[in-house]
Amino acid sequence: MIAFILKATIALVIFYAFYHAFLVKESMFRFNRFYLIFVLCFSLIVPFLQMPIGFQVKESLFSENSFQSITVNEKRSQKEINSPPAVWEQGERRVSLVTQPIAPFNWSTLLTGIYFFGLAFFLIRFIIQLVQLIRMTRNNLTIKDNTCTYVLLMQKTLPFTFLNFLFVEKESFLKKAIENEILFHELAHIRQKHSWDIFLVEFLRIVFWFNPLYLLYKKAIQLNHEFLADAAVNAEFKEKAAYQWLLFSKFSGNEVGLSLSSPFSFSSTKSRLIMMGKSSSSLKTNLLKSFSILIAGFLMVFLSSSQPFESPQFQSANNFEQLLSNAFKDGNPYEVDLNKLDLSALRSAYLALDENEKYSGTEFPFFDALTFEKLVELQQAYPEVKTSIHYKSPPEKLGLKSEVFEQWKKTKHITLTIDDVEKEVSDLKNYQPDDFAMFLVRETETKGLFKKAAYSVSVMTNEYYFGNYLKSRKKIELIQSEYTSAEKVSVVYGQKHTETADGKTIKISPENYEASIFHQLRVIDPTHLNLEVKKPIMYDKSKSFSIIISRDEGNGIIVMRLPTI
Repeated sequence: MIAFILKATIALVIFYAFYHAFLVKESMFRFNRFYLIFVLCFSLIVPFLQMPIGFQVKESLFSENSFQSITVNEKRSQKEINSPPAVWEQGERRVSLVTQPIAPFNWSTLLTGIYFFGLAFFLIRFIIQLVQLIRMTRNNLTIKDNTCTYVLLMQKTLPFTFLNFLFVEKESFLKKAIENEILFHELAHIRQKHSWDIFLVEFLRIVFWFNPLYLLYKKAIQLNHEFLADAAVNAEFKEKAAYQWLLFSKFSGNEVGLSLSSPFSFSSTKSRLIMMGKSSSSLKTNLLKSFSILIAGFLMVFLSSSQPFESPQFQSANNFEQLLSNAFKDGNPYEVDLNKLDLSALRSAYLALDENEKYSGTEFPFFDALTFEKLVELQQAYPEVKTSIHYKSPPEKLGLKSEVFEQWKKTKHITLTIDDVEKEVSDLKNYQPDDFAMFLVRETETKGLFKKAAYSVSVMTNEYYFGNYLKSRKKIELIQSEYTSAEKVSVVYGQKHTETADGKTIKISPENYEASIFHQLRVIDPTHLNLEVKKPIMYDKSKSFSIIISRDEGNGIIVMRLPTI
């Protein structure tokens, strides 16, 4: 969606800039009307067009997936990570930092709520204005004519139109005090069906209320409507100077402030007066029309959804990752909700990958025939069995205090490691505290009577952290199912034993490991298993795997083994 909005906005900006710089200054009003309506429709369609050639605004830069990566849910598992970080202060030994899990803020839910609130507000505003116009037609005297229906209003107002209705002041109309040019101007709005243009742009303003460009387009369309109606008046009465004076005299009149109507004096009298005195050569107008077509063609190629410079394999890798990201649970890129996965499409995307892509992308090795069959059956057990696949999430970053960093640089009894490479303490002068994402301090020699304590300091730069945890392959850590009894069964993934010979895998135990996990998660009854714990069956480790049963919000954990199939 973000890529679509971006592409549509780029098209709207470029087209409007061209219109404002050139077209609005020329007396080519019919073409300008077509141009503005075409641009609104074109901007909605072009992101979905498939072109055989072209450039692409990269989906990976502006997709929802990227937004989710910015708001990464850093909820960590309760197990202790390898090499827990610690803080070292002068006069203290090793002090471990115990970081509490931070509940993630769901930006996606917030933005969705804001969008629908704005949508409701502008929709209600539109409906209120529509109801006001309908009430005017019902509560006032109307006179039907061949070309329109006159609505005679009691209040003093300048004439304005809506659909086939022409709203006029009753007293002035009955006394025939309204100039023929003004009535003809309003009738031109009706004959040329200008209200439908306003309906279109108002609809887009409701849906894309957050985009101010649609307001600019509405103003441009309304002003061009006035140019068209003025041109019709001058063609009929051929008294341009007199009509200009009439417009000037009516400028300070009362207008009805309804955005759906076409009032006579649309607060742009000066522009209208100027345009009546202008004429454009056919050469210039044809040249501008040609440029308009070239811009449309360029944007069609540039903003289309084609991917001409990406190999089929790269497209498949993108499709595979996108399908997985569509199933992120609550926006957390480290937890996949099995029920949200399109398994058939995911399998097709996986089989289209080459061997390198299969082992470099997100881990999901469940596509052999038996495993995939059991995975589909487990998915179909929803909602009785709700299954999610958890990936190893990166450890939280730890801020390094400036005073601690300065103390390191002054202390001699330190062995320093930066990004798993031994360094001299003097190398710290090339860094700032903000350059480091994590650190660990260990006391290697205890302080004695005649000797100082020695320490080992290991630090990790932001770049190394990114490459090690965020850019590296996501690996499965846990497969977990939740049952209607509120009990959860978890399997720590990867407890397999591989035997190799001559560099080739000759045996993997337990056999049918993944298929067995999915099968047992579907058929077991955790409550019944709890009763069997007191008399457990001793399964052969090469033909079984371990599960963890938890209940009461993590309290009362039971570990037992289940057989493979």
